Amino acid sequence: MRQLLVCFFSLCLSTQLSAQLTLVGTVADSATQAPIPFATVYFDGTTNGQTTDDDGKFSLALQGIELPALLVISHVGYRTQSILIEDAAQRVNISLGVQGQLIQTVVVQDEDRRMKNIAEFRSIFLGVTDWGKRAKIKNEEALVFNRDYLNKKLNTTSKHFRKIVVQSNRTDGNWAPDSTFYAFEQALNLQARAKVPLEVSLPDLGYTLQVDLTYFHSSYQQGKTSHLGHYFFKPAESRSGKPKAKHVKNRQFAYYNSALHFLRSLYLNKLEENGYRVYEQSKARFGRKPELKEIDLNAYVQKVEGEQMEIKGLAGKHLAILYYGDAKGRPLPPKKQKRKQPTQSGIFIGEDNCKIRADGTMGDSDIAFSGYIGTRGVAWMLPSDYQPELKSPPNKQ
Repeated sequence: MRQLLVCFFSLCLSTQLSAQLTLVGTVADSATQAPIPFATVYFDGTTNGQTTDDDGKFSLALQGIELPALLVISHVGYRTQSILIEDAAQRVNISLGVQGQLIQTVVVQDEDRRMKNIAEFRSIFLGVTDWGKRAKIKNEEALVFNRDYLNKKLNTTSKHFRKIVVQSNRTDGNWAPDSTFYAFEQALNLQARAKVPLEVSLPDLGYTLQVDLTYFHSSYQQGKTSHLGHYFFKPAESRSGKPKAKHVKNRQFAYYNSALHFLRSLYLNKLEENGYRVYEQSKARFGRKPELKEIDLNAYVQKVEGEQMEIKGLAGKHLAILYYGDAKGRPLPPKKQKRKQPTQSGIFIGEDNCKIRADGTMGDSDIAFSGYIGTRGVAWMLPSDYQPELKSPPNKQ
């Protein structure tokens, strides 16, 4: 009898915990309070999401979600909303406001200029690798572009130089009446936003990606690109519900030596075990070139509230990251790194108290990657709830 009572109690406790690990809520129109069906509700950067039913209701499992987590609610014709979920037991009732008509702030340009903007955006946003070239933005018409320009002049008082400019057949400016200079506008950047969520096909990883893009800025002078938005990954799994073998392989290859992999390794204090070495450039002494000095990055990391870690004492630092991996991208143990040419990336820590989480996310912390990690594009992006399927630890291969 006692054993039955224990089993019954365990079953009740299990049922209660399962109920607590489900987030429920509704989505309604802010003006009419009418339920909004087919709104997309998802945890930012994950595969965890769904659309609301006819009554505007949703129910999302919280297993595998690191709280606090950002919940995003979007629907065509409404302003995208986001809310930080901190308690698994909280009920979420969201009101979406109707999106006002988007005012075009740039001069309408010819179709040729727009196609060039789209081509440039594709190469930067998706990446220039084969994966990036095969990825497709299915609704590019939703993109709106803008640029900042600098007025420039080419002095053509020299007959030889004037001849060179004439032969270049430039069409981006105008000649002075006396042909003494050629005036044109030099683009300083490319800016973009989307009127509705972008739908991006990632065939090599087996995902369809919904991107609520709010900000994209590529600066030519700084050589830096940044973009803000919310990401929802929809797996294109097989009929069995499992990913195809090629997608399993590609996802694992994309995972190693990624921002996700690096930050998870840092959180667990396993950078060296996972193939990473971090270096700081020393100050140049008189008559000598600056040198790279290996540092223990985990010495600057400490645990804070919740399940978060915090990087302290490296504000404004640019650090070099070397990664040693095998032919499949998996990390090599320290003993096997000596004869391997590493892949180089960089990390910039913009401020003190940058937070990272166990799942490899960093919220709005001012951390930016460059080099290999920073330039692979969205075509290599993985959801934060991704876990590699390993048959054995990679460092024992």
